[in-house]
Amino acid sequence: MRLYAMLFRQYLSLKMDAFRIAALLTIAFIDCSLSATKSKCDVVTALRAEGVLDKDMRDWLCLVQHESNYEYNVTKVKMVGSAIGSTTLGIFQFNNAYWCGNANGTSSPTCWKLRTFGCADACNTFLDSDISNDANCAVRVKNCDGFHTWVGWAQNCVNDTTAPSYDYSGC
Repeated sequence: MRLYAMLFRQYLSLKMDAFRIAALLTIAFIDCSLSATKSKCDVVTALRAEGVLDKDMRDWLCLVQHESNYEYNVTKVKMVGSAIGSTTLGIFQFNNAYWCGNANGTSSPTCWKLRTFGCADACNTFLDSDISNDANCAVRVKNCDGFHTWVGWAQNCVNDTTAPSYDYSGC
């Protein structure tokens, strides 16, 4: 009888271990599925569709890594003292005070129009999984004002985009 009890306890222990493993795998799967990120190649594809040349691609990948770490649904609130100043949104971290949400936003590449009215996008469109409009706006902003528009690029990429994490040759 004692042998049966011991075997039964081992059986239950194995079932519990299997249950724990299944539960951990389920939690890990849910966590990964909630992660709102794009791959490096997704970003490269979207930028190439907007005419970005390969000679600039490492700068773009460095920018995206330091602005949003490839998360397309990220928002960051900028504080001015104790008040909310502005919000940056999406994979390219567009500032809502300049680049989105203006009813008069433009799809024009004309710099004065873009600087005055921003892109013709509602801010929430920079938070969805379709980054084609994000890339379109980002390329127009860069073409007008350069990469210096983005603090993440200015602080981290201006002098070095040689890191292996910016390699896009597999895309």
